[in-house]
Amino acid sequence: MSFREDVFAKIVTYITVAVLLGAMLVEAFVIYMERREQTELEAQAASAQETINELSVQTHSLTAQVEELQEYKDKWENSVILADNELCQKMREDLSGRSEVIPEEAVEASLLAEEADSLSEAEDEEADAAEDRKGTDAAEADTSEDSEETELTAAGFSFPSAENKEWLLPLNLGNEPSVEYLFYARAEDAERGRYIDILFEVPVDRPGGDPVLDDDGQIIWRCLAYDAGLGWTLYTTPGEGSES
Repeated sequence: MSFREDVFAKIVTYITVAVLLGAMLVEAFVIYMERREQTELEAQAASAQETINELSVQTHSLTAQVEELQEYKDKWENSVILADNELCQKMREDLSGRSEVIPEEAVEASLLAEEADSLSEAEDEEADAAEDRKGTDAAEADTSEDSEETELTAAGFSFPSAENKEWLLPLNLGNEPSVEYLFYARAEDAERGRYIDILFEVPVDRPGGDPVLDDDGQIIWRCLAYDAGLGWTLYTTPGEGSES
């Protein structure tokens, strides 16, 4: 074999090897990309499955909430409808300016509840501020009676505006042959951040269901029970108590 043929054969061999190496590199790159894509697809599939599981849990939770809300709707739908009718609005407009029907006992109970809350907070802070309590016991004893009278005078509970329909809700309104309406009402002292929940009874005339008026021509609001922060308490007027 001549020198020229030998060189040409070597060149062909080198080219063949280079082509084979290139083909191997291309094949390796294709395999790498396929494996990378497969890994990404597996990760996406795992993430999608996790999302599906989370959505399934949320679906069960939402289903339970929907059932609960449906039960609540079925229970209170009539009261909500009644709360927006003409008669209930008329009662709301009357009561919104009648703070005098709030029992004084309920106001006193609110003051007791506020005092209990204050004492509880004071006991929680007592361990950290024991040194600040020296010499204050005598001063507290001298001012206790005056502060009680001042607090009772300062407690300004009233009913919200008649435009607000959340503070007066009917519990029994127009169900014959009932001779009274029952209302849940909430009085508030915005300055003190206190509330009094009150259960009212309003006598009505039958037939017709018009509220009974007193000697002054005003609707009669009878307090049956109140919750001023210490739990519900049945309310008995002094006259009723003496009769019993």
